Amino acid sequence: MSESLAVTLSADGHPVGITPIGDVRWRTRARVRGFVRSMRVQPWADVASLECIVVDDTGGILLVFLGRRKVAGVELGREIVAEGMVGQSRGYLAVLSPDIELLAP
Repeated sequence: MSESLAVTLSADGHPVGITPIGDVRWRTRARVRGFVRSMRVQPWADVASLECIVVDDTGGILLVFLGRRKVAGVELGREIVAEGMVGQSRGYLAVLSPDIELLAP
């Protein structure tokens, strides 16, 4: 995890290298940017894991940090960039154990 201060925008106004969450597809690798809307600790295979819903203007995606009750810097309202393979959990698109960047508040 690292702090990022500048994001380059493409001609259409989206950050370069970032996929709008509404365009994310199952079984593809995605890099998304959004705000943490909700967080909860949920058991996965008898191990507590942190689940976060991250949203942008186009939709939301579930990030699951397996075996973690908290992740330093990840809090409600925080803007983050997350990257990983998109799968599903309980019918929702999800990224398990994503790589994340915390954006400056």
